[in-house]
Amino acid sequence: MVGAVLAIGVVVLLAWHAVDNSVSAEDRKYIPRYLVGVRAMPPEATRTYEDEIDFVVRVQRAVLEVAPRNEGLPFGAAREPRNLFEARRGLCFDRSRVIEKILRYASLEVRHIALYSTRETGSAMKSLLAPGVSSHAVTEVLTKKGWLVVDSNDPWLSLDATTSPVSIWRIKASADRRVRLVWSKPPNEIYEQPFTFVYGLYSRHGKLYPPYDFIPDINYTELAQNVR
Repeated sequence: MVGAVLAIGVVVLLAWHAVDNSVSAEDRKYIPRYLVGVRAMPPEATRTYEDEIDFVVRVQRAVLEVAPRNEGLPFGAAREPRNLFEARRGLCFDRSRVIEKILRYASLEVRHIALYSTRETGSAMKSLLAPGVSSHAVTEVLTKKGWLVVDSNDPWLSLDATTSPVSIWRIKASADRRVRLVWSKPPNEIYEQPFTFVYGLYSRHGKLYPPYDFIPDINYTELAQNVR
C-alpha cells in the first residue's frame, strides 16, 4: 500500500514538472509575427520535400533575426514565442523552443534535443551529470525524407552534400568516426566532436519551465523516443 502511494506520488510529481510543448492560444497570436513574408506550408498531401526545407529555412532565419543577441532569457521566467519576440534576445535553449513551437504550429512533427560534449569527460553519463560541459539545444523536424536537425544559433541545417537530411543519430555516428558524412555546409564543431544527446531534456537544473525548481525540465513523450 505504501509503495503504491509513493509510486502515485512520483507520477504526480513528474507530471506536474513535465514540460508542455503544445502550441498555446498566446503562441498562435505571436507566431504569425515571426512569419511575416514567409510562404505558408502547403498541405501535407501536396507539399514536397523542397517545400519543407524552404519553410524550415525561413522559420530558422526569422527566429535568428528576431532574437539576434546571444543573451539568454532569465531563469525562472517564460521563454515562449511572445517572450523572445519582446526581448529580442536569447540563447540556444530559448530559440530552439520558439523554432519548435512554430514548426508545430505548421503541423510538422518535431522533437527537442539536448546535446552534451563528451570530449572533456569521455563518458555520456559524466557529461550529463557534470556542470560546465559544452552543451547545445537544437531541434529535429521530420521531413518527407527523414529527420533533419535545425540549429538554434546559426543558419545551419543537417543537409548532406546531396541535400538529404541527416538525423542526430547519424551525426553522432559521424562524430564517433563510425560513418563519414559530406556536408552541404560545414556544421558547428560541437557536431563534429564526440557527444551524447537526449530527446526531451529541456534543462538539467529545472529553471527554464514551471514550476522552476531543482527537478529537471523534461517532456516525457519526447524522452521515450530515446529508446530505439
